[in-house]
Amino acid sequence: MEQGLAVGVNQLRAERGLPPLVRDPQLSAIARMRAEDMANYGYFSHTPPDGCGARCLMERAGMTVAWAGEVIAWNNTRVDQSADMTIALWRNSPQHLGTIINGCFTRMGTGSAFAGDGRIYHVAVFEGRAPGC
Repeated sequence: MEQGLAVGVNQLRAERGLPPLVRDPQLSAIARMRAEDMANYGYFSHTPPDGCGARCLMERAGMTVAWAGEVIAWNNTRVDQSADMTIALWRNSPQHLGTIINGCFTRMGTGSAFAGDGRIYHVAVFEGRAPGC
């Protein structure tokens, strides 16, 4: 699913003439942590209960962050359809799509997690230092 999210994000960017984002293992670990946190603690928000969201986790990991962003989603469809459903949701949401196609981003990480109630949480985090940003 995580690979499917990354492919889908880059497809959305390519459709608009933007370069692909490089998938970064450190950002993927952060995205997975965010998805697991929501799945384990039953919330759905960019701001977790402890207040340390994606940018905070990047900084805690020692990353120097110029531009950061995050998109989140959940669904309870079949595993083999979950990433595609999430990409469709992000495509049709101006706010989510705006984050994904931000030209300042150069790298991304994707993460997914299963909750006990059958929900599948998906997170994509973005970081960048593109020239001119």
